[in-house]
Amino acid sequence: MHYDYYNIIKEQYLKSKSGIMRFGSIGDGGYYLSPSSIIESDMLFSGGISSNIEFEFDFYRLNPNASLLMVDPTVSKSKLLLKGLARLFLKKSRKLSYLYNTLMFCDLLNQKRCKHLDIWLKQPEQIFGLIQKNFGEQSTVLLKLDIEGNEYDFLEELLAHQSQIRAMVFEFHDLDVKHHLLLDFIEKTSKNFNLVYMEVNPSGGFVNSLPKCIELSFERK
Repeated sequence: MHYDYYNIIKEQYLKSKSGIMRFGSIGDGGYYLSPSSIIESDMLFSGGISSNIEFEFDFYRLNPNASLLMVDPTVSKSKLLLKGLARLFLKKSRKLSYLYNTLMFCDLLNQKRCKHLDIWLKQPEQIFGLIQKNFGEQSTVLLKLDIEGNEYDFLEELLAHQSQIRAMVFEFHDLDVKHHLLLDFIEKTSKNFNLVYMEVNPSGGFVNSLPKCIELSFERK
């Protein structure tokens, strides 16, 4: 019998909440949260963007007083534009989506309250060190991490800074070998946060019918 970590998380920790909404794109790149988690945050720290800026842009337009720090070396104005133009001439899907995300990214970078760091989010970087360096002390942070497995490197830091976090959204990868780290994190944050949404990301694949990648949303109690 295989250890069914997915249903253990679902049955023991998931507290489904009415009123949550999807922010960002439909499918990969969007996350479910309560609107209050968006509008009551002082800033969004977004680790991992690639070619999808829609979650970040939703936060930016719905919270006009908040800061936004995006960390990802794989995204830039030129890269997004080239991808969009290439798709116009090739038989690829999401042609207009790439160009739309290019415009959103350019708009964000023109705002003083938005910054993009062209670095990999991995140790020895520290999330709250980057926040402090770029925007000073922040007491109510909305955190998004989609960094292809490096999220585990920052769990201890997040545990130490729980008082500064309003909500968290994640993609957790490699659960077939690292589910124990996720379960430990959920247990240690359960006094302060509710797990309000979870879903399988099928692009991560499956092992023994269990998903290797899931998306989770946590909100402060």
